[in-house]
Amino acid sequence: MNWDKEIENMPALDSDEIQVSASDRENERAINLYNRALEQIADGNADVAMIALDRLTSEFPLFAEAAYLYGLCLGRQKNFEAAEKMLRQAELADQSEEGFEALEEAKLAAREGKIRAQETVRSKRLKENKLAGVKADLVRGGILEKSDHSKRADKMRMTTAREREKVMQQIRAQEQDGLPRGLEIDAGDKSNRWLQFVSVVVIATAVIFLIFYFFIRPGIIRRQQTDQKLTWIEQELESRASDDAGIADLLTDYESRFGAE
Repeated sequence: MNWDKEIENMPALDSDEIQVSASDRENERAINLYNRALEQIADGNADVAMIALDRLTSEFPLFAEAAYLYGLCLGRQKNFEAAEKMLRQAELADQSEEGFEALEEAKLAAREGKIRAQETVRSKRLKENKLAGVKADLVRGGILEKSDHSKRADKMRMTTAREREKVMQQIRAQEQDGLPRGLEIDAGDKSNRWLQFVSVVVIATAVIFLIFYFFIRPGIIRRQQTDQKLTWIEQELESRASDDAGIADLLTDYESRFGAE
């Protein structure tokens, strides 16, 4: 589905031919706002146009052309779930045979995009579950074990091959009466414990870094990008409001709905 091409092929409307409201005045206002949204898209201001289309589809649920155009814009942004919902709204109005086929094609593309996005999320969760399973296997296999040298018995540390061998030797010696009964088995000297502590710190740091880089950082970046877009939209609306009554209406509606900082 070529979302850009479909959007470019959307024609301007004539208020004498399209009826979306019982009031002639409201009908003309809706058509004019729709045509201005098309112009904004052509000028590269798709974000501004989508604000207008969101308003149109809310006020005039049977405005099929507006719902279809808004669905295409959402699909281009890869917001497939919202795009499919908006394209379904476009079905509420009568469609020509050509319009029906285009609408069905767009709905199918949005549905496929939504399924792919859900599959990506599912795959990520499977990978996370596998990683958790690997960690559990390491604990059961003795690669990770609980430290008894600390009062916090649930603290995890890495054990070295040398430590494990030393413990086994002491156990065998005690079984053969090579050690006095009641002698505590030491799992390592101070230098080994220091190396174990450093290993735990390194591993914990690596885990925290991976969690931040792959899970927290993308959300921060997306939030910053969204804030930049909203700031740009507000600036564009304010700079053009004095020259365009339609944009002034959009700015007023935007500030009343979301609040201007």
